[in-house]
This record gives sequence, structure tokens and C-alpha cells, in this order.
Amino acid sequence: MANVHIDNFDPDLINDLKDELVEKRQGCNDHLLSLESKPDDINTINLLFRDVHTVKGDLGIMGISQYLCLLQAIEDVLDTLRKSQNRLTPALGDVLLLSLDLTFNELDSFINGGNEFDSTNYDDTAHLISTLASLKGNEYDQQIILILEKLAPETIPLEELEEAQHKLYFTEDEINEEVSFFLQLSLLVDQRSPYGPGRTERMFLLAMNMNQLAGNPINTHQLQAALYLHDLAMAFFPKGMADKASALSHNDWKWIKSHVKLVHRLISSFEVWHEASEIILHHHERLDGSGYPEGLKEFDICEGAKLLAIVDTFEAITQTRTYQPSQQRPMVRAIMEINQHVGTLYCPNWVEHFNQAVKRLHIKKAKK
Repeated sequence: MANVHIDNFDPDLINDLKDELVEKRQGCNDHLLSLESKPDDINTINLLFRDVHTVKGDLGIMGISQYLCLLQAIEDVLDTLRKSQNRLTPALGDVLLLSLDLTFNELDSFINGGNEFDSTNYDDTAHLISTLASLKGNEYDQQIILILEKLAPETIPLEELEEAQHKLYFTEDEINEEVSFFLQLSLLVDQRSPYGPGRTERMFLLAMNMNQLAGNPINTHQLQAALYLHDLAMAFFPKGMADKASALSHNDWKWIKSHVKLVHRLISSFEVWHEASEIILHHHERLDGSGYPEGLKEFDICEGAKLLAIVDTFEAITQTRTYQPSQQRPMVRAIMEINQHVGTLYCPNWVEHFNQAVKRLHIKKAKK
């Protein structure tokens, strides 16, 4: 059956469909975020299933059949959760998020007369997910990895990361001698970081792009110094502490929460680094006062710290390996979670620049 075209439909009908898709997309995202912390909440699973089923039904009635195969595959997987035949894991949640994101993006392109539908890629994804509903054990785990790598290539383990560790990211013309020294310290911290080599470069590129998009309101040298030094104290953690994050003791958490004060004390006595020391001290503060070490709220947190809070969170989410030791979390997951907390945890202005910066960097990466 040939794919229908947007011009075949009454404009009012398409507008109704567009509104419905916006509502259901938001609903699916909200349900998946809720399930992240409560994976066994059957009511939320049923709500997610119902939203997917509604979209599939609407498209079927209108004869927009090219998108039904993936929606049916997603339904089949959700049905195994409803029947307690399977359990929602972070990895499966990412698969559902990414596959729904693909579908809604394709539908948005269809409605707006965008690029021609890539049925081969879409159908291949649908097939991978449909077989997931019947797999168990190691085969199931391997299929999850295969789907994630297809939908989010950034989760594929990178090879030869050690080379990046020795790469000279910046020239002496761009940074002064002190910042260059801080950079070398940061690269050493990367060797003990649970996120591995490349941490410094990833955070630098994102932060500098965000600042540039905002018109460089934060002094570049101060922002660089804060980026390179903000986790310096973490390098002195007892080896292996990062690997037992779910079982940290009260004293462990107390030590972790003090790491920003340690670095702040180290450099705040030098007037030249006053701004950088404030960024470091406050980058774990949150707009609603839920952060640390001082529980500051929106207007008491410096702009550099608001920026670094987002960059630091993005790095933590995308590089966490909770379900596969050698694998990152999808970029879409991190973007969605940060946007979910805009205005409460993260500054709306900086989240807007973050969204633009991630898009810019993703496009550059895709062209390489």
C-alpha cells in the first residue's frame, strides 16, 4: 500500500491531528519520566500504553499506515510490562523514549511536508523492537543494546579514548598560562573520573557554545577555570567510591557535598579567580533551593554556576553506565530530563542556550 501524502487531507483534520500529537507526545514523555523513578507503577504503564494506542488508532483511521508498524511494536513491548512478563529497566525506558521520539519526529515531518519518509530505517527499527517483546535473558539484553546503538549512536562505546587524553584541545593564544595549567589538572582528573577520558573536552565544548550563544556574558577565562577545577577534589576520592554510588554511607555523601568548598577555599583567596571560585562553589545549587552546599535560590546563584549546573548534569546523565558498563545513556534522555526541570532546578535562559548548543554540536558531530 502506497504511503499517503499530507495534501490528501482536509487542513482542519490535520490541525486536529497536530494538536493531538503534541498532547500525546508530552504525555508519553511525562509517563516515561515518572517510570524512571517508579518502574513498577502499573497505572502509569497503562497510561503510556493508552497514549500510544490512541495515536496508532488515529493514524489507522486516517489511513496514515506507514507509521503503524513501530507503534504496534512499542505497544507489544508495553503489553509485556502490563502483564508483568517483563520489567521496565532504564535501558528499556531509553528504547521506548527513543523509538517514540523517532515516530513523533517522523509524524511532525509528515504533517509539515518535510523530508521524504525513510521506510527502510523505520521498518528496521520496528522489527528490532517487535522481536524484543518475545526475547528473554541474554538475547533480550543484547537486543536492547543493538536498538540503543541504532537509535542513539552516541551510546556506542568509543575506541581509542586514550588518544583523546593527550590531545591538545586549546592553543596558547586562547588561554593564559594559568588556565592552561588548570587544563592539565583537569585531564589528570579525567583519568580517575568514572566518565573516563574526554570528560574535559565534552564539557568545555558545551559550556563555551552555551556562553557564546548567550553573547559571552561570562568571562571566558573564569568559565574555563571553573570547568577545569570544579571536580578537582573528586580526584582524591578513595578509589572505587564512584562505583558504589547506590551504597554510599552518610559520611561518604557528606564528603562528596564538601568537595566544592574545598576547591573554593583553594582559589578564592586569589582575587583574580574570584568569579571562577563562585561558579565552582554554587554549581550544585538549584533555583528552588534544593541544592548544596548552601541551599541558595535563583537570584543568589551566579550565572556561571547556573550554566555549569546544566553542563555538569548533562555529562553525568549521558555518561552514567547503570545498565551496561561500557555504554552511555542516550542524549535525548539527558536533554529531556534537563528540560523537565526548567524553572525549578535549572535556569530557563541557560536551558534555552543549552538546547541550541546541543543541537549545534550534534550537527557538527554528525557531519564528521
